[in-house]
Amino acid sequence: MILVVGGGPAGSLSAINLGKENEVLLVEEHQSPGFPVQCAGLISDKCFESYKKYCRMEKALENKIEGALFFSPSGDFFCAPGRAYVIERKILDEMLFQKASEFAEVLIKSKLKFKGRKAVIDGKEIPAEYIIGADGLNSEVVKAYNFERPNFTTAVQIETRFEAIDQSFVEIYLGKAYSEFFAYAIPLGDTARIGVIAKENAMNFLRNLLEKHPSVSKRIKGSIIELNSGMIPLKLVDFVKGNVALIGDSAGMVKPHTGGGLYYLLIAVEKLAENFPNLKAYRDSFLKELGREIKLGKIIRRVYELKDEELNAIVRSLKDFDFSNVHMDRPSTFLSPSVLFRIIKTCIKNPDLFRIALKIISKTSNR
Repeated sequence: MILVVGGGPAGSLSAINLGKENEVLLVEEHQSPGFPVQCAGLISDKCFESYKKYCRMEKALENKIEGALFFSPSGDFFCAPGRAYVIERKILDEMLFQKASEFAEVLIKSKLKFKGRKAVIDGKEIPAEYIIGADGLNSEVVKAYNFERPNFTTAVQIETRFEAIDQSFVEIYLGKAYSEFFAYAIPLGDTARIGVIAKENAMNFLRNLLEKHPSVSKRIKGSIIELNSGMIPLKLVDFVKGNVALIGDSAGMVKPHTGGGLYYLLIAVEKLAENFPNLKAYRDSFLKELGREIKLGKIIRRVYELKDEELNAIVRSLKDFDFSNVHMDRPSTFLSPSVLFRIIKTCIKNPDLFRIALKIISKTSNR
């Protein structure tokens, strides 16, 4: 029997894929999946289409996105076209959990504990041959089996009335005053999800964004409707030990440059099912597929460490850049011949951008 711990997307998808040919028990500690909300809900077009294999994604759809506007600290911005979708995570999680119940025995409001390395629910030991830890950054599986816990950062998000520049464009805000990574606004009609990502003092950064940002502060039109917060892992850890494997946030399976995890965990689940019960092969297959993307995502994340004047220079330089053939889930698309050629041309025209690129590469090679 396979014990899957956690009823979020990682756990539900694991139960669906493994339950087709195996006995699976899926355990969720909350009354229903999707609570508390810890996701902005922005996913790529490819990710949206991939999840259609498992549920009716249109039921969770809130907005169609055509690109992103990247703001410098000074309030200037450039446009990067690219199709994406905004979804309601509570609905997605519920649909996937319901689907999982067709392939696995499901327990809700069931807090799993470990006595040593024995899984116990309500005083009853669970005779699991394999254990899949899909229970997030506070994973009981991680604790019981002494996996490394990923370092994490915090995301704080509100929903409020907001006058978006364009309802079909997400807005990304850079600058040391507004986030240690980046801040964002995701339009939802008359309202928007506005959030920041920071290791510490996230609420202070959010307050600065809402009250002092040269563009955002002028477009807030009401009070807070909803407030959510969550943790985002900062690195991928070794996620297999013997007959135990981690998946999703517990393993740090997120895009380093955005913190989004739905696309990477879906690939992980399918690699797990393809290779099961060989968990080492699952790990190797996942790393072969996404290891390079994760490394490149870490390089992109170095941009958030730059000084404000350097971020201003980047935004100025990229106003006329052609972002076609660049995909938000695949940083390696920046290295395709056509895109790389455009990057080189842009750097030649903008010496400041070339200098900044060398600085990022130098920092990466020294770590």
